[in-house]
Amino acid sequence: MAKKGFSRRTFIKGTSLAIAGAAVSGGKIAQQGIFAPRVVHAQDEVVLAIQEFAHDAIKAILPDFESATGLTVKLEGGPVSGNDMLTKYSTAFAAGNSPVDVISDADDSSPTFIRAGWIMPLDDIIPQETWDDFPESMQGQIDTFLSYEDQRYRVPHEFAIGYFFTRKDWLEEKGVSSPATWDEMVELGKEFTDSASGVWGTTDGLVKPGLLYVYCAYLASQSGGSVFDFDEGTAEAFQFLYDMIHTHKIFPETALNQDYTAQNELYMGDKVAFMRQWPFFQSVAEGNTDWFDASKMAIELPPAGAAGSKSWWGGWGFSLPASAPNPDGAKELIKFLTSPENAPKLAEGQSWFVMPRTSILEYFADKPNVIVEAMGRYSEANVMAARPFHPRVAEAQTAVEDMASLFLTDQASLADVMKQGKQLIADLDA
Repeated sequence: MAKKGFSRRTFIKGTSLAIAGAAVSGGKIAQQGIFAPRVVHAQDEVVLAIQEFAHDAIKAILPDFESATGLTVKLEGGPVSGNDMLTKYSTAFAAGNSPVDVISDADDSSPTFIRAGWIMPLDDIIPQETWDDFPESMQGQIDTFLSYEDQRYRVPHEFAIGYFFTRKDWLEEKGVSSPATWDEMVELGKEFTDSASGVWGTTDGLVKPGLLYVYCAYLASQSGGSVFDFDEGTAEAFQFLYDMIHTHKIFPETALNQDYTAQNELYMGDKVAFMRQWPFFQSVAEGNTDWFDASKMAIELPPAGAAGSKSWWGGWGFSLPASAPNPDGAKELIKFLTSPENAPKLAEGQSWFVMPRTSILEYFADKPNVIVEAMGRYSEANVMAARPFHPRVAEAQTAVEDMASLFLTDQASLADVMKQGKQLIADLDA
């Protein structure tokens, strides 16, 4: 695995990113118009709700904000899932009585909050230089999960993409390269699979709810399918997964009852040659010091289907409740946290904040970081695909999972699940 940084020049070439309005001086992006000095407020406290593991990274940069604005920031623990976001905040937001000023919100929940009118638009709050710091490859996601009726309501702060982890040591022993296509993945998978010993070409966590959808959408991004349309590309993705399990037998059927912990344990138990997994696995593996070696964890580009080498991304971002107790302070805080100057500081403090923003990749250019380097290569290769969108995303994802499960367990034909899936989505749209 490469141990060098990813250059700004290469990143911009790979993503066709145009930097507009960012002033660069001495390797640091000047902070111009990011937040107003000494803003006067009716109250001086701003409450930010975000998952607790991110608090230390935020606290490290808050003194600059507090001294410049005269505000103080109170951090509260935020929910860990989109469903939990909806449960915790929907009643208060509907009553026009938000308990917090700024929230860290998920892809699964923000479309509901936004369409209900419970979130402030950000177009007049976030400077253009902040939006220009994101690559073009993220624009589709920003236009769907973070926007509504041509207005933006959320700024991404977390970037999660499924990386393709490979046992580079195993591949080198056989004198082969990482599979570049679906066909190559099948052929190499057969070479490594020894089901009697519990060794598999590949695997994933496919347990419901949630995880089966993730992998089906991952394959559909490579086949060119739109999973909520139950189209031809979706059928191709379903069929490929079925064939890996039942026809080629390179993927354990037990994965249908397997979560990510079990998936990771298989890999670190020397039972898997290559697999898709979220970036958190890098830290999990490095923490397993008795097993870890860089040659066991090479990140390569995903095998390409008909639509190419793709992997969808999703994540969390900052939003402002429309009924925030301190809206002026909230506006200043969200500008500060998401600015090109401060985004790299958050990323250094917590890997959850690592994103393919120009400012972050430039900051890490000379600092070894496996995930940043991989993110840059994925950006350069145009791997990143937007997460499939539906206004009722949680229910739509359940429909995909239910249909995939019926097909993968031989309870229904591919034609039947495609037909039934279309009807389930039509019912949601009615």
